[in-house]
Formats: sequence, structure tokens, C-alpha cells
Amino acid sequence: MKRITIIANLGAVLLAGCSGGGNADADGNGEVSMKEAARQAEAEGLKPEPGQYKAVITMTGMEIPGLPPEMKGHGAGLTTTTDYCLTQDDVDKGFEEMMKRGQNGECAYERFNLKDGKMDAVMVCKTAEGDARMAMDGTVTPTSSEFTATMAMQLPDRAEGTMSFTAKHERVGDCPAR
Repeated sequence: MKRITIIANLGAVLLAGCSGGGNADADGNGEVSMKEAARQAEAEGLKPEPGQYKAVITMTGMEIPGLPPEMKGHGAGLTTTTDYCLTQDDVDKGFEEMMKRGQNGECAYERFNLKDGKMDAVMVCKTAEGDARMAMDGTVTPTSSEFTATMAMQLPDRAEGTMSFTAKHERVGDCPAR
């Protein structure tokens, strides 16, 4: 569950600050690096607004090979709510730094399309625990994002499990005073 929260939060930070269509794979190597995605977002000029954000992540499904029948659907409906502050300094550091926030491993996109507030992306992360591939589809504005995602991940026994979830992030006000 920790991995799903980290990746979902990462997805939200990415979505809160990204925009644009076209080919983000500037070097033509078949994947879109965080740097390439950040450059595309900056070129489009859609920046997230600093502030306090609320993230609600709800697991909608889980398939793990070998799971006993009585565990089928276990975790579906489980909701995690977190708050985070996106400061003006965070925004000023640029999209690449925001995109790296919360990463657990080395991540890049297989596909990164965001146009007119609609997003379709596939992100792959290589971690010590195994690889994860997350397909995301949703919408984004400077103050919110809402998407569905399905994550396929390599399990310790080398089987592949999947989790699906929804994530909604919205600006709820200013960051608390420090």
C-alpha cells in the first residue's frame, strides 16, 4: 500500500503541473524522462498554484496471483487521505524537481500525453522491490487533478500483481504558516 500511495502522490504532483501535447520524447529514445516531461510542461506554461492540497486515493481493485479466494477484492474501497503543501519555492524550482518528489526508484514515461486538461500517460518505475508500470487517465488544472490508474508490479516471487485506484487532488487553501 505504501508503494501505491507514493506513486499516486507522485502522479498527482506530475498532473498538477503538467500540460501539453505533442512528442515529449525529445531525444527519441522511446521513453519520456522526467526532465523531458518537465520541459514540455514548462513550454506549455501551465503551472500549479502554490498552496495546501488534499489528496484522496481510493483503491478500486487488486489482483495478486495465489491470493486465497476469501481475499478476493481485499482492499477495494480502502481510502487514504493526505495533505501536502506546494510552496512558491517548490513551484519556482521547476517541474523537474516537482516530478522527482516522492519517487521510489528510477521512473520514466512510456507515454506522456496531456492536452486541453486531459491526461493519458504510462509511467514505469524501477525499484529495489521490483518494477511497477502505472497507466493513468484523467484531467488536470492548475489547482486540481483527478485520475484513474492501474498499476502492475513485480512481486517478490516474480509474479505480477495489479492494483487499480482513483486519485483526486485539489487545492484547499494556503499553506499553513511556518
